[in-house]
Amino acid sequence: MERIFICKDIMDKIKEICSKYNLGKYISSEKITTGLTNILYKVKTDIDTYVIKIINENNIKNKNNHLNNIEYSEEISNILNNNGVNTIGALRFNNKYIQKIDDVYFLIYKWSNGIVLKTCELNIKHMEILGTMLAKIHSIKVDKIDNTKYPKIDFMYYYNLVKDNNEKCYLFFKNNINKLAKIYEDVYNNYLLLGNQKSYVHKDFNRKNILWEDDTPYIIDFETATIGNPSIDFFNSAWFLTDDFDTKKFTSFANTYFNTMNLDDDFEISISAAIIEECNWLEYSLKRALKMNTDNSYEIELGKNSIESSLNEIINYYEKKDLALNILNERVRKCQKKH
Repeated sequence: MERIFICKDIMDKIKEICSKYNLGKYISSEKITTGLTNILYKVKTDIDTYVIKIINENNIKNKNNHLNNIEYSEEISNILNNNGVNTIGALRFNNKYIQKIDDVYFLIYKWSNGIVLKTCELNIKHMEILGTMLAKIHSIKVDKIDNTKYPKIDFMYYYNLVKDNNEKCYLFFKNNINKLAKIYEDVYNNYLLLGNQKSYVHKDFNRKNILWEDDTPYIIDFETATIGNPSIDFFNSAWFLTDDFDTKKFTSFANTYFNTMNLDDDFEISISAAIIEECNWLEYSLKRALKMNTDNSYEIELGKNSIESSLNEIINYYEKKDLALNILNERVRKCQKKH
C-alpha cells in the first residue's frame, strides 16, 4: 500500500474533522492510494486510528443521486453486518454516514489492521469461506426492488472519438474494437434475458476489497453496493477471486456458494451477462480519459491507464467463461445422479 505525505491545507481540513467529530487529538495523517475514484487518508489520533475517505467531487457533479447512492450503500454494509456478514462500514454521525465541511464530502471509518491477500495467496480454504460469505449476502431479504436495466453502450462512438489518436492508451482499444463489439453485443443481449431475482450485491467483491484478520474476512468499499441480480454478482466475484476460473478454486467457491444459495437464472445466460460490470467500467475509464466527466489531470491519467487492463479482463473472461460453465454443469450432473 503506497503512502504519500499530504499538503498543509488537507492536513488542516483533517484536523478540523478530528475536532468536529470527536475523533481525538490529531497526531498524524497520510494519504493512502488504494482506490480509483476517491481519496483516502489514514489518520491517527490519541484515541484511535481512522480512515477518512474524501468523495470524488466530479462524481458528485456528474452522477445522478451519487451522494444518496453512497449513503444507501453504507446502509447496506450495516444491514449485512447485522446479518452476520463481517463488514467495515462508515461511522454514523447525526444519523447519517456522509459528512460535509465546507464543500468537502467525506466518510469516516475505523482503521483495520487486516491485510489484502494476493491472488496467489488465496487458497481453497479461502475460496470456501468467501463462497459461503457471498451466499449469505445474497440470501438476506432485500428491502426494495429496482428492475432498472443498464443502458446499452455504444463503444463505436468512443472508437470514432479516438480513431485518429495514436496515444498508447487507445491503441489496444482500437485494435480490439471489433472483438469488443461482438462480445458486448452477446453480453448485453444475455443481460436483457436475466430474470428479476434480486439480492444485496457488492458489485466489487474482489480480493482488494477483502481484509483478512487471520482466517476471518472483512468486506470494505461498499460504494457500488446496491440491490441487483445475484447471478451477475456471483460470476463477477468468482472471476476475480478464483484466479480467472481456476478449476480447483472455482469448484470450491461454487460448491460452498450453492450449498446455501440458489440462482434462478440459467447458467449460460448469466455467465455471459456477468462481465457487463467490467464493460461499464471500461466506458467509465474511456469517459475519464477523454475528459468527458472530469478535468482533473490525475483522474484523466487513471482513465487512460485503465482502458487496456479493463478490456483485457473482458476478453479474457469471455474466452474462459465456457470453462466455468462446464464445471457448473458437471456439478449439476453429479447432483442429479445422487438424487
